[in-house]
Amino acid sequence: MRCFRLTLILESGLDHNCGHNVVRTVPAVQRLFNQCVFLGVWVKKTFVLWAVVIGIFLGWMIPAISSGQSDVLQEGIEQYKLENYEEAVDKLLQARKQEPTSSVAAFFLGLAYKQMMDYPNAALHLKDAVTNPPRIKDALVELIEVLYRMPGTEHLEEAGKWIGVAEEEGIYPPKIAFLKGLVLQKQGKYDEAIAQFQQARSLDKTFEQAAEFQVAMCYMKTHELKKARDRFQAAVQLNPQADLADFARQYQDLVAKRIELEKPVRVTVGVLGQYDSNLVLKPFESAVAPDITDEAARAVLATLRVDYVPMLKGPWLFNAQYSASGSFHDNHSTSHDIIANGLYLAPGYNFGRYALNLAVNYNHFLKRDPGYEGYLNYVSAGPLFRVLINKSQLLELFGSYDYKKYDTDPLRPEDDRDSDTIRMYASWIKSFENSAFLNLKYEYSTENAEGENWSNEGHKFSLNSAIPLRKRLILQLSGQVFIQNYENAAWWYDPVAAGWYEETREDKLYQGTIGLTWEIARGTNLIAQYTRSRSDSNISIYDYKRDQYTAGIEYRF
Repeated sequence: MRCFRLTLILESGLDHNCGHNVVRTVPAVQRLFNQCVFLGVWVKKTFVLWAVVIGIFLGWMIPAISSGQSDVLQEGIEQYKLENYEEAVDKLLQARKQEPTSSVAAFFLGLAYKQMMDYPNAALHLKDAVTNPPRIKDALVELIEVLYRMPGTEHLEEAGKWIGVAEEEGIYPPKIAFLKGLVLQKQGKYDEAIAQFQQARSLDKTFEQAAEFQVAMCYMKTHELKKARDRFQAAVQLNPQADLADFARQYQDLVAKRIELEKPVRVTVGVLGQYDSNLVLKPFESAVAPDITDEAARAVLATLRVDYVPMLKGPWLFNAQYSASGSFHDNHSTSHDIIANGLYLAPGYNFGRYALNLAVNYNHFLKRDPGYEGYLNYVSAGPLFRVLINKSQLLELFGSYDYKKYDTDPLRPEDDRDSDTIRMYASWIKSFENSAFLNLKYEYSTENAEGENWSNEGHKFSLNSAIPLRKRLILQLSGQVFIQNYENAAWWYDPVAAGWYEETREDKLYQGTIGLTWEIARGTNLIAQYTRSRSDSNISIYDYKRDQYTAGIEYRF
């Protein structure tokens, strides 16, 4: 500044004062001015030089320090965007080691693990993305979704805590409401879940179709099938071209079938014709009963069944059934024509994977002799326990007390067949994707009869299966072995030896059935089956074989 003022003075003196005094001062002033200019230029050059040097140094040092971290992180993000999730995980793990507190690295690593469905690791890193500064709001939404997808109630509870945080901070209210609905749905709180789905769609119309779909799923869980059907229809109409609409149509078809199957009242009627090669159970050895020559018979079988299965809200269960049947023969009709009526009641409680019912059954039989008169009363009651092993396997355990009372008096007291029976069974059912199933069953019974000739212990092993051959054609196969050991020895007459002998009766009954069921129209089935029975007994009069051919039509509405 001083040099600048001297320059102004010099220039003024030269312009306005031409006297010798002024001129003589120029050399001294000029030297001072030159020194000042030199000093200023030197300082300026030095400053610029150092600035350039420092800039070059920092420009070289900063990338050298930070390039290792930022490049790896950036590469990991790029791999994630390219959907190369395994490569992304490798790079992002390196980035996390270099920058353990980086919320960005934690966020993208959590997303990569989520895409690989490694939910435990995804949750671990997304929690860091939520808690490490700077917090990433999107990470909170992703964390809730990951926790929802993980099995176990503890993860659902944790998801609920993070939902509370998101609600307090007002983070993406529509999406949080939707996720909250999913969590509540998984917890079985269907009414609360429906309210959250409705809130999500009211806050953001883009959630409308997904909300309708999930509301329909809730109604399916609560067995409100007609409401579920209507909601699926609404989801389709909102955007018929969307992928979600295709899922909704599929569920809509399933619901329609379930509505048909789960109607509170279903009636089934059937009329069948049958040929029985040995209606009177003629012994295998003809010498035992030489006078029996017309053992075969034809019959008409008529059946009626009414099922009542109301759809109850909550865990309570109930089903009831009335059945009636009649067999009318062209031969031996007065001894073998029977009309039966039965009533079955099974109230119960559903515990989720487990269900418990009290099964009560009453049957009454009328026998033609020669008119229809009371023949047998049969009562059974006991607990039925079901457990769902997994989606395709069911285990049933049953135990009952049975009472049989015959209306006709026996010829001898030891032949009185009135009895108390303890019966129990275990049944395993396996279903397959093509609607086939396999059932294995073991049943044990101990019958205490009034007449000592009829008290026995039984073991029954059975197998049943259904195999779809075509869309509406089903092959049915079944077989059983019934081993019946009687407790007391009895006197038996041997017509071949023309004498009496004492023996404890032991029977083995083998039976196999093969059948076809063809659904010719909705609810209408044609049925054809063949059954072979063979009784192997140490008492010759109970040793026989039997063939039964049955065909007819069955209609359900």
